[in-house]
Amino acid sequence: TLILRGLVVDPANKIHSRQNVLLENGKIAAVFDGAPTEAQLAGAEVIEADGLVVTPGFVDVHMHEDPYDEAEDRFRLDIFDCMLRMGVTTAVAGNCGEGPADPALYLDAVDRLGLPVNLALLLPHESLRKAAGVTDKYAAASDGQIRIMEKMTGKWLDAGCAGLSYGIRYVPGLDSREMRGVNAEVGRTGKLIAAHVRDDEAKVVPAVIEFLDNAQGFGSPLQVSHIGSMGAFGYMADMLSTVDGYRLRGADVACDCYPYTAFCTSIGSTTFDEGFHLRYGGRYDCVEAAQGKYRGQRLTEEIYRYYRAEDPKAYMIAYVMRQDEVDMALTHPNVVMASDGTLHSGEGHPRAAGAFPRFLRMYVYEHQLMSLSEAVAKITCLPAARVGLDRGTLSPGRPGDVTIFDPGALTDKATFAQPTLAPEGITHVFLGGVLAARDGQALRRDLGRTLRK
Repeated sequence: TLILRGLVVDPANKIHSRQNVLLENGKIAAVFDGAPTEAQLAGAEVIEADGLVVTPGFVDVHMHEDPYDEAEDRFRLDIFDCMLRMGVTTAVAGNCGEGPADPALYLDAVDRLGLPVNLALLLPHESLRKAAGVTDKYAAASDGQIRIMEKMTGKWLDAGCAGLSYGIRYVPGLDSREMRGVNAEVGRTGKLIAAHVRDDEAKVVPAVIEFLDNAQGFGSPLQVSHIGSMGAFGYMADMLSTVDGYRLRGADVACDCYPYTAFCTSIGSTTFDEGFHLRYGGRYDCVEAAQGKYRGQRLTEEIYRYYRAEDPKAYMIAYVMRQDEVDMALTHPNVVMASDGTLHSGEGHPRAAGAFPRFLRMYVYEHQLMSLSEAVAKITCLPAARVGLDRGTLSPGRPGDVTIFDPGALTDKATFAQPTLAPEGITHVFLGGVLAARDGQALRRDLGRTLRK
């Protein structure tokens, strides 16, 4: 495939100009200016990209994977389809400490069946607790259970998991003994340690300090997850300053954030434990049901208690974050953009289908809060580098993962009522040199494979 005369934006190589891109044998064969040669044109499918932007395929460093049904040996493809249609070619799953009970089994299934996107999988901390028999999320693990977790950490990292993720917020019983024991095992591999920290709002800075104090010094890069939903309540400046301070003292730590002012998680999680509304102005009605009997309605105390008792897995949308603080996060040089996308049977938050085009539209083209190169770096080479993946660049010889978009038409269409609507303006998505999606439609859903580390 020969992509002609597009605006090629490859921040990893500091390229931002009109160029041609040749894909051959699944790889980036060449990026060059001027007219193509007869040899380059011979047998090539030509895409005229004049007026379009050509970038490395987008990398989502924080999303939540579709489930794998072992009995039927198949994936239910909801969010992976959405990822592909919005230009993502590499997704990092297993985040917030949640994910497959057997990560190795999941990875093997991906390589056997394929996915719409390439996948790197973090080892979810909850899988370690389950393997060690810790069934109470409010309870501390015993020394013996921690030793089992340490052993399983080594096993699953050796099977190809790209690092470890914690959902400290979701496991109140997690203490320093457990974190430090597991982190030492991860540190031996140098792989990433990511965390949804223990608390938000006024308690977010102590929560960040807890994670970083228990994770630094073991040899792993660290990632503070979706900081908008943790600190965009008047505490973002303090949160970013805290992380900057750790970097100044030698810690390899970065953050990610999504471009929305509402978060999403299940009503049965500890985020919504008794008294949660007091953190958000004493109101239940800042939260909307995204699933179930009262879908689309704002919570009352009565509806809250119904869901907690009868439908605890239902997703809720909390409209509680400040736009100026989300902007502060996403424009910080040490923060990358990630969707935190998650869907249950096609229901959830529109970030799963709209985060990437929304980010580019809002921050580059509408509000001009950053340059196109800065924005593309935050969704390609920078997140890839956090996980140590060979993606996010158009360097010759690298995998032929390419996204092309029309800046004049680029917009997210997903809404809270219809969270899976495909964006407009993502014209072509190539995975391994093969056209996988075009104009919001998935053409191939089996090209993705695991990116084991």
